[in-house]
Parts: sequence; C-alpha cells; structure tokens
Amino acid sequence: MRGMAGREAREVLKPLKESGALNFPELLKGDDLEAMAEAITEGLFGEVDFMKKDTMDRFLDFVYFKVQTGYVHVPNLAYPTKRMRETDMERKVIELINYHLYPEIIFRLLKMFTRNMHDPDTNLYIAYLIESDDIIRSLFETYKLFKKDIFNPDHDRRALNVKRIQQFSPWSDNKLSSPLDKAAILKYVLEFISMKRNVSHIFTKEDLLLAAYP
Repeated sequence: MRGMAGREAREVLKPLKESGALNFPELLKGDDLEAMAEAITEGLFGEVDFMKKDTMDRFLDFVYFKVQTGYVHVPNLAYPTKRMRETDMERKVIELINYHLYPEIIFRLLKMFTRNMHDPDTNLYIAYLIESDDIIRSLFETYKLFKKDIFNPDHDRRALNVKRIQQFSPWSDNKLSSPLDKAAILKYVLEFISMKRNVSHIFTKEDLLLAAYP
C-alpha cells in the first residue's frame, strides 16, 4: 500500500517537476515527504550555475518568507523569532529539513546564515526549525572552524573558509567574510538552539565562548 501511495504521490508531483520551477505551496499540500524531498533534490543535479539559486536555496527562501510573514514567538527576550501560521506546513518543513533533505541541506543552511549580513537576528526564523543532531553538529563544527580562522594572520586566508561557505569569489571583499562576524552569527544560532533543547552531547556553553582560545 505504501508503494502504491508513493507512486500516486509522484504522479501528482510530476507536473510540478516538469514545469521547471517547483510550486512550493502546492508541493507542501501533499503527505509524501519522501517524494517532496525527491522533487527538491532533483533540481540539484541539473546544470550548475553558481550565479543562480538551486531548488534547495529557493525552498529555504520560501520557508524564510513563510516564517517572516508568520507570528512572533519569543521564548526568550534575547532570542525573538517567528513561526509559520500554518502548523501542518511547519511540521512538514521541519521533517524535510532535518531528515529527508539531509545532508544536502547543511551547506545551504550555512550559506544562508553566513550571507545574512544586514539582519542576522532573523537567522532564528530558520534555526527554530532545526532539530537534527547531525545538522546541529555541523553548525558547531563550522563555528569552531571560523573561530580558529580568527587568529590567522594572513588576511586572505583568514576569510577563505567563510567565502567558500558563502559561495563568494576568493577575490571578493574580505570585509564581507570576516570569520569573527560569522562565528558570532553561528554562536547566536547555536545558543538559541541550546535553549530549545538539550545539546550537551554536542557542545556546552563554554564551547561557544569566543574569548577562549580554540
């Protein structure tokens, strides 16, 4: 029965995929999360154009928009965020991000967080949806990498790892890719996640201290 349901779901998704541009509101009306993830990830294996966003980038943009236009959620005054108004859609998005789109989603999340220069507090809109230990661990490992880069005396090498994750050219302005700034951004995200759930098996508050030598 599950196999038949899966085939039927894929038949429904077929015209959405063939159109060349996924309609995410329509896509998320379904119940087959595996088929949804397949529809999103298929776009990653087409023609690569670093100047354009792929389907997973656009999916995260859509999720960000839905949360941004949702309602205010303040679990702590230091960490204000927002949540989707559509609870069923939020549930599906959480499952997609944490389980069905892993591991491909990790790089896109890191790119989104590190590129958000003008309003990084809104990274919490997406951070609220993160539950997977694997994703949290990847965020923490990237934070540690940036923290080490802060002490690199070479200006270009210091910014190189950040630029790679941001998908910026190595010749872009180093000011846009400061490891200190990006470490602080990830620190804020990780602090928020640690407030939501127990992550002591991944990192502690002391591990997030920027003042401590790595």
